[in-house]
Amino acid sequence: MQRSMNRRPVGRRRRSPAAALALLGAAVLLLVAPAGTAHAVGGEGMTSFAADYDLQTDGSMKVTETITWRFPSGEQKHGIFRDIIVRMGWNDDPNRYRYYDLTDVAVSSPTGAPDAFQVSDNGAAKEIRIGSADEYTSGTQQYVVRYTLHDVLNPIRSDGSPAPDGQGASTVELYYNVFGTNETTTRDNVRIRVSAPDAATKVGCFRGESRSDTPCQSSTGDPATFSADSLDSGEAMTVLASYPASAFGHVAPDVRQGDAGSSVGSGAAPAANAAAWVGGIGAPLIALAVMGTLVWTRGRDERYADVTPGLTPGLPTGPMPGPGQDPGPGSAVTTRGGAPTVAVQFQPPAGVQPGMVGVVIDETANPIDVSATVIDLAVRGFLRIEENEAGGMFSRTDWTLTRLPAPGTERLLPYERMLLDGIFGSRGDVVRLSELKNTFATTLKSIQAEMYREVVRRSWFRSSPQAQRAVWQGLGIVLVVLGGLILFYGRAAISALLGGGFSGGFALGAGLVAAGGITWFLGGRMAAKTAEGSAVNAQSLGFKEYLVTAEADQIAFDEASNIFSRYLPYAVVFGVADRWASTFADVARAAEAANQPLLMPTWYVWSGNAFPDFTGIANGVDSFSTTSTGTFTSTPGSSGSSGFSGGGGFSGGGGGGSSSGSW
Repeated sequence: MQRSMNRRPVGRRRRSPAAALALLGAAVLLLVAPAGTAHAVGGEGMTSFAADYDLQTDGSMKVTETITWRFPSGEQKHGIFRDIIVRMGWNDDPNRYRYYDLTDVAVSSPTGAPDAFQVSDNGAAKEIRIGSADEYTSGTQQYVVRYTLHDVLNPIRSDGSPAPDGQGASTVELYYNVFGTNETTTRDNVRIRVSAPDAATKVGCFRGESRSDTPCQSSTGDPATFSADSLDSGEAMTVLASYPASAFGHVAPDVRQGDAGSSVGSGAAPAANAAAWVGGIGAPLIALAVMGTLVWTRGRDERYADVTPGLTPGLPTGPMPGPGQDPGPGSAVTTRGGAPTVAVQFQPPAGVQPGMVGVVIDETANPIDVSATVIDLAVRGFLRIEENEAGGMFSRTDWTLTRLPAPGTERLLPYERMLLDGIFGSRGDVVRLSELKNTFATTLKSIQAEMYREVVRRSWFRSSPQAQRAVWQGLGIVLVVLGGLILFYGRAAISALLGGGFSGGFALGAGLVAAGGITWFLGGRMAAKTAEGSAVNAQSLGFKEYLVTAEADQIAFDEASNIFSRYLPYAVVFGVADRWASTFADVARAAEAANQPLLMPTWYVWSGNAFPDFTGIANGVDSFSTTSTGTFTSTPGSSGSSGFSGGGGFSGGGGGGSSSGSW
């Protein structure tokens, strides 16, 4: 239920001399307050965050958060969101993860702010988005958020080693990140109470950047208490409490190999068996017919008819005509289907950035498209990339990114600005790439979502290609899961009723699995470009052809350095950076022989021991794009080890975590 805020007109009134003096005093305090406490008196942030963690004997934790949120002055917002981490890496094993199931979500607002909420996936987190798109709120509001996190406790043996199966544990520990380092909201006052079936025997509290051992306040007992004041953007907070294992039941972390689903099987009876056979045979046929029709009529790319591929006719303003529709005077006729005709293009499509090229070609905003955008922003002067050599003679293990003053009046697209702010933000203007590890995945999801919105804004797709695929592929997964459950459970019931044999349960289950596979496969082809998008796609493929086939003697020396840098991010997207570098190595040799040596790019600082060359820079950029792709997608790990052993705990070292913001 959504609640509207009570509003009343505000008029001007005369202030008393005492009130005027009070305002003057407040202004003086603002001027002399230390920089570290600036967020306490203005700007957006949490005035207070108070949470009760009620540990249960089954290892779950009932959470009640009371959040007092100070919205930015003079702005209207819809509400806030909380991102609760539910998936974390497990012992650096890429094939397993630890899962914290989040259930029983409830939200209220004692101050009357809109408290409708939605829970959705956001990378490794579950996002609780609070508020209404139809209502605004402002000022200072309070929210009470309740939910349950399952399997949060770590079983620990007497020697301090983890007991991941729960056997032989002498203690259990809550080692939990109240906030992760990706929390960018300032928090003036944080108070945590942890209740349990028995009193805590040992506690710890840590705050600061990742792996900081700076303590915050903590005390044992039941409840154990923890507190911290003036947490700035990027500061994590982790609490640690140890309890006797005898106070709990069987406690073990939930470590998974893959996603799990659940549904119900079918009943069994002779009539149901016949229906199951019909359904099992008919389901894949219906799925093939329906999805085939949809792919043919809606899933194929539109193209301009009677127009040279790659060219865009002048169109009037207004909605783009659909295939087969009367385009009206001055409009272009469109059709569907057919392979794109590629002609060599000597320049990238006008006004189309490398990241946008990546999305329009394969209809997916891949992490490599985001990495290429970082390189493109460096080429355009928004940042500098510098290799940091470590170890062997030519090893490249890290890069330093330095934010530069915005060049000229060039405007950034929303996803580009989001990327720059995500890299630097609270970290300052100089950031090592490795510092983004395990903290950037949620930001990456937001950037990718904005890239999908950008291609829709440019009328290359009628709706997000990700959303177009997700609807149908999600339906396919549901059918596969349902069919698998019937196949393994419903079949036995029908077989028992019919006296054994090849029963309808098998047919229905297999049919649904096949139908789901067809729906999933063809659903992946439901993202269709508009005619405008197909024209840009043809231009992009033509430009790729140029990067692959360009000859050194085609490139003028006076333009070579500029061309190398401008086109390199596109070569990274196309996966042909090595070919482009090879071409420029020939250009550089020819220029040297003609006594017209080429200028090396300044946006990328090479760490090689020899003089920099185009091949070395291109190889470094290619290595940067590969490494940054893995860094951007990485999520923090959790081992289930004791926070009190091995030198003690640290900030961000526990399980779970959260971050917040307004919308």
